Amino acid sequence: MNGKKQRRILGIYILLLLFVITGCKGQDVRQETSSDTVRIGMIPKIIGISYFDQCAQGAKEIADKYGMELIYRGPSSADAASQVNIVQDMIYDGVDVIAIAPVDPDAVKVVLEEARSKGIIVVTFDADSVSDSRDVFVNQVSAKELGTHLIDELVKLVGAEGNYAILTASMTADNQNTWIHWMKDYQAWQYPDLNLLTVIPTDEDQQKAYAHTRNLVQAYPELDGIIAMSTEAGPGAAQAIKVLGKKDEVKLYALALPNDMRDYLKEGSVHLATLWNPYDLGRLTVEVIHVLQQKQEITDGSTYGEIGPIEYIESERTVIMGEPLDFNAMNVDDYDF
Repeated sequence: MNGKKQRRILGIYILLLLFVITGCKGQDVRQETSSDTVRIGMIPKIIGISYFDQCAQGAKEIADKYGMELIYRGPSSADAASQVNIVQDMIYDGVDVIAIAPVDPDAVKVVLEEARSKGIIVVTFDADSVSDSRDVFVNQVSAKELGTHLIDELVKLVGAEGNYAILTASMTADNQNTWIHWMKDYQAWQYPDLNLLTVIPTDEDQQKAYAHTRNLVQAYPELDGIIAMSTEAGPGAAQAIKVLGKKDEVKLYALALPNDMRDYLKEGSVHLATLWNPYDLGRLTVEVIHVLQQKQEITDGSTYGEIGPIEYIESERTVIMGEPLDFNAMNVDDYDF
């Protein structure tokens, strides 16, 4: 082989080597850039309803502020198995954080523990999971405070010896079950003659709430009041009360968005609504995630922008956003969410 040919082959080898090295460096740069962006997988109980849509919008505002990427995916119905599948997809996609509002705390326990074992931060919001399966729970209100508040306000509507029913989201919803626990506990002590007739799940479905409300009114002629305890149950129950013409006989009290209840409050099919700002709940959830990402401590009494001061229960690793808000025909126009 002559020298000229040897030099040409050597040149080709050098070019190939440079290409490989440059290619590898380019790949490393892309990986490094990708890993710098914190990716949050946010999973509501159900997509397509105003409450969780607003949670997602608030979360995105704060994610954008910190340069995080928010991936919002949820089941089309309040189905625990679908949530498990979505969490598994999030783990496979390599997210840094999972923020979830569990439909069933026990159903997601194992998959959330798997996520944590892979170094993924797990935060629950709106509803909790089993405490060992998450890092922090961002709770909208104190469950005990909300439970006692609901009973006190119901008594103002139906009296201390009235009969009422509850429309809950699902029989496995941790937040609603906890609220109902405190409602029953407080009722037994403070209003022993107040009577809970039944608790019926509506699965975050307005049409089911409508149908169940019609059935309740027909099945229980002694019914004085209904507490609709999910944001989809409120409008469905209100429509049923309006259609049946029962607003003077059955007092409806809803945990619902003021925008959804405005017309019903003004015409009287709903007598009172209570909630909190879900946009702020989404914002606070990502603020807490940012604190955890920065390996800082969550402290009781902290304020995040317009949110707070929050309460932090360290022994339970639980953040409480604030107090419930009441909406009636006189003040509902003061709120827009």
